[in-house]
Amino acid sequence: MQITYANTKVEKYFSDYNRLQRKLPFAWVRSIKKFMNYLKAAECFGDFLQLGLGRPEQLEGTQRIRYSLRISANARLILEPDATEETVMICTEVEVEGVVDYHGDKDNWFIP
Repeated sequence: MQITYANTKVEKYFSDYNRLQRKLPFAWVRSIKKFMNYLKAAECFGDFLQLGLGRPEQLEGTQRIRYSLRISANARLILEPDATEETVMICTEVEVEGVVDYHGDKDNWFIP
């Protein structure tokens, strides 16, 4: 599967895990790296979802289709498949939005 990034700042962090580790706890970086490796290895987004890693959940209240993966109790990796509702399972491109504190009423982005 092809992975793209929301902007250059996100790409800098996700292409250099040492830089990411300076920003986030080691356990989170280890989980993120594992998820990214499985995403790259999957043929389509549906294959990755069937694994159930990170308890993928579709986010509600957004106009675009977005999924979150649990990195820790409150931290989530946000992914946006390049697909519609009908084609999300066969999607072959995913955009990484970043890492967010998904707890409470507002979102605090660790990596926007």
